[in-house]
Amino acid sequence: MTHPFERIYPYVPVWAQNLGISIYGIFYRHERLGGNFEQYVTQFQERDHWSTDLMNDYITKQLRQQLLKAFIEVPYYRESWSSIGIDNNFLELTTPETLFRLPILPKRELRMAPERFVSDRVRQQERLITYHTSGSTGTPIKFICTPDTQRRIYAAKEVRSFRWAKTSIRLPRSMIGGRLVVPRAYSKGPFYRYNWAEKQVYFSAFHISPVNVSQYVEGFNWFRPQVLTGYAHSYFLLARMMAEQAIVLDYEPQALVLGSEKLTPEMKEVISRSFRARAYQEYGAVESCMLATECEHGSLHVNPDAGIVEIVDENGFPVPPGIEGRILCTSLLNEAQPLIRYEIGDIGVWSNQTCSCGREHLAVLQEVVGRLEDVVVGPDGREMVRFHGIFVELPHVIEGQVIQEAPDLFTVNVIAMDGFGVQDEQLIRKRFEERLGKVEVHIKRVQEIERSGSGKFRAVIRNFQIEKHNNYVSLGRKA
Repeated sequence: MTHPFERIYPYVPVWAQNLGISIYGIFYRHERLGGNFEQYVTQFQERDHWSTDLMNDYITKQLRQQLLKAFIEVPYYRESWSSIGIDNNFLELTTPETLFRLPILPKRELRMAPERFVSDRVRQQERLITYHTSGSTGTPIKFICTPDTQRRIYAAKEVRSFRWAKTSIRLPRSMIGGRLVVPRAYSKGPFYRYNWAEKQVYFSAFHISPVNVSQYVEGFNWFRPQVLTGYAHSYFLLARMMAEQAIVLDYEPQALVLGSEKLTPEMKEVISRSFRARAYQEYGAVESCMLATECEHGSLHVNPDAGIVEIVDENGFPVPPGIEGRILCTSLLNEAQPLIRYEIGDIGVWSNQTCSCGREHLAVLQEVVGRLEDVVVGPDGREMVRFHGIFVELPHVIEGQVIQEAPDLFTVNVIAMDGFGVQDEQLIRKRFEERLGKVEVHIKRVQEIERSGSGKFRAVIRNFQIEKHNNYVSLGRKA
């Protein structure tokens, strides 16, 4: 949506909201699926059947081109790499296997100075698109790309996510995501809005509760989206509530392609039973520096032609299959803001098994361990995930964490820059109210946010348990 419309969006009727979303959808569809999109789809489709040697040669060539461009055109790499003796000759000999010789890029570096990662050449020649996100770690990130980058990314998803799931991004689809499409916490519904331009029904992630389930199901049955996309855990929460009320869809979608959180076997079973279709996992990063997708045999394959993935130990060296390590990503599709050995904050494990699908040139992730956050439970019983989105577009917030002490009581820990003040706190409280209604929010400025023993960051922590008795929810302190 354009910024002027976002300001008036909460105050116009639902039909006008649908119209505004649809007008935005016309431009957004062209931005992602126009231009050379079909050409990029063809290229990803061809590489889907390559040999391991052919893919390795291609990735090595693409990597060297990306590294040289980053060194020549991007201020951050030009300065930081030169200071430690890296030059063109070094980069021209780098391979995916020797990439560990380059320094790791911490997320904080990108957070503090995103413009220093933008190519001087691309800035002068191309139109830049900016996205603001809190990512999965409560760290606000400014991601910059071009429309052509968007098309390459969505071409990769079309071939490796949607077509592997025997569907297409072009088909009518649903979305449960982070946008406040239903702008009031105490809305009576409907809990979705419709984008005519893309035949997309967008459901609220912030109103999923037992009392609202029937309205969500009515929306699915009315618009009948063929491919269901968005937050994995939101679909699981909705599917679980549907099962508790013995509700299923009255039609069969083609597939669900879900991301943002780990999709466990239990979640897949519950989702597939309620939504009458198979759920596939997609694992990526908002910064578009990597993509891993689930094949028909259930393996999560890394797509190196979208971005190179490393799993490394605490010293930055590769770990063998079966061993947990930090996930690093090197983007190959984004020339505007290339990220080299970027630590996204997740923990992963390589598989030591080959997949029976035959795609030996696409390595398999055994597990993604990161992205730890609890489900937030509202005073009225609604449940939601991805709640750390309250930190989006807060320039003075370096890192944030939400701790729910009770259904109506929250503590927000914030590592902040100079300039963080009353207006920032007011905006945080406003975002809580938009999602949950009237709740008490205590905001604390801290020097650091505690990690677990293994170094994992938890963006959202709930300090009480949920107990279910038939269709009723009771809340109590966690042991």
